[in-house]
Amino acid sequence: MVTISVLFITGCKQQNVNDKILANSFIDSVIKKSDSSYEKAYYRSDFVTAQYYINKIDSTICQLMKDSAGLIRQIIIAKKDTRIFYGSYYKNGQLQADLPLDAFGQYHGTGKFYYEDGSLQSTGSYLHGFKTGAWKIYNEKGKETATDNFDQNGNLIPQKMP
Repeated sequence: MVTISVLFITGCKQQNVNDKILANSFIDSVIKKSDSSYEKAYYRSDFVTAQYYINKIDSTICQLMKDSAGLIRQIIIAKKDTRIFYGSYYKNGQLQADLPLDAFGQYHGTGKFYYEDGSLQSTGSYLHGFKTGAWKIYNEKGKETATDNFDQNGNLIPQKMP
């Protein structure tokens, strides 16, 4: 299982990198080892451009999606067509989710989602891409407000009424 909680980037052959995203040696090394890179327009309303860093030797592709202000909003790193890292960010640079991946690039293990201010929004487990077990939901002040339960197929289990 691959787990990377916080992204940091420096020295990335790019400009306008989010100030709150600092240098992570793993991602920095993926970009520095790239044989080639290119940028193209991205056709989603939340992303304007996508930068790609390609390493032909180890078949790694790093994709940085940026918004209209040039801020990184999403990062995907894939190796040999398997996603090995995924990160999504708010406009202020705050990580939106900490999602561990298994060897097949699926969410697997304890996942955490965050509010824009960095406080915990929800936490629970993934089993090879599916939410499973109890997922706790918190308000912005950190108080647990609900618990959703999922079966091993990722289906929400209806709560029994008293």
